[in-house]
Amino acid sequence: MSANTRAILVGCGRMSGEWIRSAQELGVELVALVDVIPSAAEDRAREFSLPAKTYDSLDTALSQVAADVLFDCTVPAAHLEVSSKAMRAGLHVLEEKPLALSLAEARQLVSLSSELHRVHVIMQNRRFNRGARILRQMITDRIIGDLTTVHVDFFVAPHFGGFREQMPHVLLADMAIHPFDVARYLTGKNAVSVFCDEWNPAGSWYAAGASVVAAFHLESNIRFSYRGSWCAQGFRTSWDAVWRLIGTDGTLFWDGADDIRAERVEQKGAFLDEPETILPSAEPDPASVRGHYSVIRQFLADVRDGIPAETRSADNIHSLAMVIGAIESAESGQRVAIGV
Repeated sequence: MSANTRAILVGCGRMSGEWIRSAQELGVELVALVDVIPSAAEDRAREFSLPAKTYDSLDTALSQVAADVLFDCTVPAAHLEVSSKAMRAGLHVLEEKPLALSLAEARQLVSLSSELHRVHVIMQNRRFNRGARILRQMITDRIIGDLTTVHVDFFVAPHFGGFREQMPHVLLADMAIHPFDVARYLTGKNAVSVFCDEWNPAGSWYAAGASVVAAFHLESNIRFSYRGSWCAQGFRTSWDAVWRLIGTDGTLFWDGADDIRAERVEQKGAFLDEPETILPSAEPDPASVRGHYSVIRQFLADVRDGIPAETRSADNIHSLAMVIGAIESAESGQRVAIGV
């Protein structure tokens, strides 16, 4: 495939702007914008000075415009239809998270990608963050020995308005997949089971499920705990949460922003062992820590050169399975086995 990749973007809502900016920087030619609200597509074309044609129907766009890839920025309920239609039309697809609303739908998309030999990648942008990449390298370098435990705290109180404030399981369904996916990236392990408690605290402006505590068993007997709330006022964490990763020789800490450090114990046996502080020794590749840009860059490398993107749907289904499992556990009150 030539370097001048032609793309159709479907779904011109708020988040599409970041996709368009990154795609333009990477030399992607946006040939069509599609939205069920025609003015949304027209506004995006005008905002970014795009010569792209605008449509309110994906079928019409596919029949009238030659393209190589499709960017699926639609709402989750439309992902199965939009991404399937694009792959069947011969396009490779980069799709907004989550992969699907259910594991059954996710399996359909993964199978279709394999059957049709189409690249299908999910926009799991938060693993492409400087902090996450540095933590992964420090784990690989065994700064804290063997990783045993991951703890994540996420406390932010946004007033989104709109559909989020009415949706069920709002924190799990809309946001938790990001730290769940980063936990998989850092550990290199998939989840085996989960127990999740979900509730809606007094004072919440969400309809349901604004607060969560979840405990996962990962492969290799690693434990991962997640505590989060979207209605906890005060002492706000980063949107990337606060991370504590415990190993046999020490602990890694990341505040979700710029504070990344380890404390490692060299000599053990005292009542309280004295650790030494270790700071990151190297910076990651700048192109790997730019969120949407980095995901689109990997997607294009996969399409053009066959270099597998990290967040191909065949891998990302394991992150979705953590969300689905946590929701099932919250509804049943029982520990739930996780598998794809």
